[in-house]
Amino acid sequence: MNRKLLWAVILLLALGGVAIFAMRLLPSFYKEEMKLSVMLEDVKSFVVNDGMTVVYKDGIWCSQDDDYYPVNNVTVDDFFKTLKNAALHADMSVRAGGEKNQITLLLNNGDKINLWFDDENGRTDKVAAVYENESKLLYGDFVLPSQPYQWFAQPLINLDDDEIEEISGVDPHDFSFKDLIFYQVAQKADFADWMSKELKVDLKNGVAINATIFAQGHSYWVRLNLDTSIMPTAEAYEFVKNNGFLYDGWYFELPQPIGSRLLGMDQV
Repeated sequence: MNRKLLWAVILLLALGGVAIFAMRLLPSFYKEEMKLSVMLEDVKSFVVNDGMTVVYKDGIWCSQDDDYYPVNNVTVDDFFKTLKNAALHADMSVRAGGEKNQITLLLNNGDKINLWFDDENGRTDKVAAVYENESKLLYGDFVLPSQPYQWFAQPLINLDDDEIEEISGVDPHDFSFKDLIFYQVAQKADFADWMSKELKVDLKNGVAINATIFAQGHSYWVRLNLDTSIMPTAEAYEFVKNNGFLYDGWYFELPQPIGSRLLGMDQV
């Protein structure tokens, strides 16, 4: 055997040894570095501070506690994208403690991943993940609301006040689209004995928003219906077509200050 051939054989044997060694390490590497990231792929529901269960149903994320009304799917998708990326670069062996907010991720096999965090205006740069007998500290730019209602797309109608042509049923100074946040949603509700009031908001582009405010005690709910004027613009038609399903047949709970203001009374 000549010298070149001998060195070639030695090199092949060395490469083979490295490959075998790497294959032996792979399960350990997977277990330690990839496990959390892989587990996150199996999450199909999560609970926000024991107050709201969000589930993946019919291709969208919805609130199970609100008759499966859609939450803000962009917020959920971005959160999981950031979480999965952070899981690949996490610090090991940390202990959660002192954080005031918790989100529990529920896996199909019954396992759970508990996330602990403190938020500032719905954002945080670190999350402690606790699962099985492991814990990791995840770093990233997390958009992570701690209040259940903040997982909905807020405000109720994402329009600008300067798009309003006319308002009837309420003082224009008491109405603002940006203030119309809501706490929960119901598809069926009985407001027969409640005080009610009709409002109408006409937009410059031809969209007509009809609203009924229901009030009893310190509780306020609103029902909305989107329509168009006799001669709507193409923009108005598309807006009603693409957004009507978010309002028709649904009832939304309003914060007390907003509800009482729209009703034109301090309290009922």
